Amino acid sequence: MTSISEKFYFGSPVWLQNILVSAYGYKLYRKRYTGIYNNILQAVRDSRDWNQDQINAYQNERLFSMVRHCRNNIPYYQKLFSEYGYHENSFTDLSALNRLPILDKQTLQSNIQLFRLPGEKAYLTQNTSGSTGTPLSLDLDEYTYKLAMALVVEHEEYHGVPFGARRATFAGRMIQNSDDLNPPYARMNLAENQLIFSSYHLNANSFKWYYERLNKFAPLEIIGYPSAIADLATHYQLADVKPRFKPKAIVTNSETLLSWQRQVIEDVFGCKVFDYYGTAEYLIFAGQDNEGLYRLNPLIGITELNSSKSSEKQNRIIATSLTNYNMPLLRYDLRDTATANNNKTADSAISYLEEIFGRVDDYIETPDGRKIGRIDHIFKGVYGIKEAQVVQDSLNMCTINIVPRDNLSNIDTDQLKRNLISRTCSEMHVVIQEKSSIIRGANGKFKSVVNKLIDKS
Repeated sequence: MTSISEKFYFGSPVWLQNILVSAYGYKLYRKRYTGIYNNILQAVRDSRDWNQDQINAYQNERLFSMVRHCRNNIPYYQKLFSEYGYHENSFTDLSALNRLPILDKQTLQSNIQLFRLPGEKAYLTQNTSGSTGTPLSLDLDEYTYKLAMALVVEHEEYHGVPFGARRATFAGRMIQNSDDLNPPYARMNLAENQLIFSSYHLNANSFKWYYERLNKFAPLEIIGYPSAIADLATHYQLADVKPRFKPKAIVTNSETLLSWQRQVIEDVFGCKVFDYYGTAEYLIFAGQDNEGLYRLNPLIGITELNSSKSSEKQNRIIATSLTNYNMPLLRYDLRDTATANNNKTADSAISYLEEIFGRVDDYIETPDGRKIGRIDHIFKGVYGIKEAQVVQDSLNMCTINIVPRDNLSNIDTDQLKRNLISRTCSEMHVVIQEKSSIIRGANGKFKSVVNKLIDKS
């Protein structure tokens, strides 16, 4: 609610807060879902049925147009192409992309004005959270912004949730002051039939209110951070109750979905979780299909996987914009990693991702230089944990912070230590610490791994 004075909002009674949330919701609705939006949504729907030849033809054409735009209009690329002697005719095929250097966040941050289209007012400026220590302000044109909205809507539609269906949201939105412990813990956005729940007020004492409000609202979809929805699901298990409604789908985003989180969510709500991956730079959208693979939408950008070592399975995601003419980014390093699905990836083109592992700095690093991601598997078979986080303090020491369901003494901590050591190295020293809660980062996001060795500047 950036357009609403926080002081006025938090000082208002709940009935007025609901009006303010809906008013802001209608403002966003007009920004997102009017004008050219319907044509864009139809294009997204149509693109789901494209074969690889259609995808390649579309992306080749859009890449040529984008490079031509960059060479003619974007100061940073005008200089770059001049230095390399490149012309748009040098980029008539996706395979030519690797002629360009990879763009890192530091270069973008240092030259931010040179990436903007001179004399053009942005449809929207997206401010990133700066969770890695470097916030950015990114200009978007209307097509790109509305395409991003359409991609989420089509992802939900594909999994049986029509636009406008009852939706419960659990994310990082601060809908009431953290020290205000009185219900209600949700506000209604009538513009999208969306009930926005606070993720900051859920505990054993308040769960009864969440339980009853969700039953009354009976959402067709629950959407939000996987950590927040998994926390909700855990409270159902602790209270030994089941929801009196069955969602069509659970949709997660913004954090890496961990295997144990998926398991507890699906067990409680009796439906599948369909994660999607997108970024604040609006370069990529990958939504899980019915098989659990991340399908890359071809309209918004081109995705490459890049590794400095041929033996590495987990490769950095490099993305190129095909739509945002206000601030195009070519071969931008998203600093996240993933693996491609070889069975559904034709030739050198990448259409599906098998797994997305999160940020490069969300890894445990071993003394011999290996980076171990997705260590959530260490919790498999270890019961009694409500939430956990692994912190790497040094090359040979990790601390596992645990929020127990009942008592830490009931958790097989020795097994947990063995599991982590077996996935890292025998020299790793593991310490277990009990916590009452795991501190969230920017926008309330949960990090399953914190690596203190990496400079986040």
